[in-house]
Amino acid sequence: MRAILKTRIPKFFYYAEYSRLPGIVKIRELLEADEDTLDVDMATARSLLSMAGADDDYLLDPEYETRKRELENVANAITQDVLTYWTTNTDLRVLIDITQKTEARQNGNHAVLDEMHVRMYDNRHMLSLPFDERSSGFQWFFSFLSAFSRYEYDDTPVIILLDEPGLGLHARAQKDFLRFIDERLAKRCQVIYSTHSPFMVQPGLLERARVVEDKGRETGSVISSDVLTTDPDTLFPLQGALGYDIAQHLLIAQDNLVVEGPSDLAYMSTISAHLKENGRTGLDDRWAIIPVGGADTIPTFVALLGIHLDVTVLVDARKEGHQRLATLAQNGFLSATRIVTVGELLNRKAADIEDLFTAADYLLLYNAAFGKSIAEGDLKGTDPLVRKIARLEEVDRFDHNRPADRFVRDKATFLPQLSSTTLDNFEKLFVRINDTLTKR
Repeated sequence: MRAILKTRIPKFFYYAEYSRLPGIVKIRELLEADEDTLDVDMATARSLLSMAGADDDYLLDPEYETRKRELENVANAITQDVLTYWTTNTDLRVLIDITQKTEARQNGNHAVLDEMHVRMYDNRHMLSLPFDERSSGFQWFFSFLSAFSRYEYDDTPVIILLDEPGLGLHARAQKDFLRFIDERLAKRCQVIYSTHSPFMVQPGLLERARVVEDKGRETGSVISSDVLTTDPDTLFPLQGALGYDIAQHLLIAQDNLVVEGPSDLAYMSTISAHLKENGRTGLDDRWAIIPVGGADTIPTFVALLGIHLDVTVLVDARKEGHQRLATLAQNGFLSATRIVTVGELLNRKAADIEDLFTAADYLLLYNAAFGKSIAEGDLKGTDPLVRKIARLEEVDRFDHNRPADRFVRDKATFLPQLSSTTLDNFEKLFVRINDTLTKR
């Protein structure tokens, strides 16, 4: 039993300081050495040859042409592999050669040594440099790909632990490094790394991230998947990653109204403009409406950016409530008065943005969007409007964005048909939201 378990227990490889591939390697000693006895630099060089599928006999062949062909095959394979994950300069090429060097021995004899030289040719600048004269970031990246590629072909269970990887890499290269982990290493083994860099955090995969917070001498460091920490140093990498990701898609203003999805944005912005045109109250012009992709994403967004920005949150009302948002308010991320629910405006425990419309008004949009002819009398129950429709249509959920899209595209047709009740409900919502604005 112990023997069976031993084969299933993974090895742990911890790397705090990374080796560098030497620019010059004594090839025969490298190929003939026991891999378990190689130091980290030589092990990296050995992995480089393994990655390229080098044939030892060809590399040591005394015939220059035979050896040269094998070296070119090795260099081409490595170049293709490296450039797949080094997109900052795709004009690089790996050059490898083996030269012979005569070395005097203490007994008076001489030995002929084969030395492998690794150079990088840059077609952009039309010159080559020894590998160890390239930038430290590129040396690390190249060495990393070489050293850790061995795990793709090793059946031994392994968990790789990396401490602050990629410190010498700029943002784009760190992104390439993460892609190497996802596409190559993670398919083969577990990879765990620590980082202070926001570019080493993937905004679309925040569920993978864990925060490590120093709670003091008595408690020590605590690792958690909960981002509700108030320590700004701990949150910085997550804040930076999320902030950078958002900056690629929209401009965050000082006053931000966070909503669940694009349908909320469509209804509110369109009806707000309509009310203002008719001398009524719409959303204050200072608001930047930010749809964050669902109710589950809102607490994470607020936890990461709520400390630095003025944020009001609009959420659908649910019977189970919004405990995570309430916790955020208790921990000082936003005021409880800045959590606005649709239910509080309609005096209901469960309500969606669509419930601000009368049933007749919303069915105009729904029927137009889906080519239906549902009447108000067809809907049964006291639950939210979208649930009634889904139940009638015998589906778990329909696409809420389609009626909103149709509303925006044909607003000239639909806006004049909205009832006074619908317009009053939205105006009441806008007044409530505007009241949460920070007075300046």
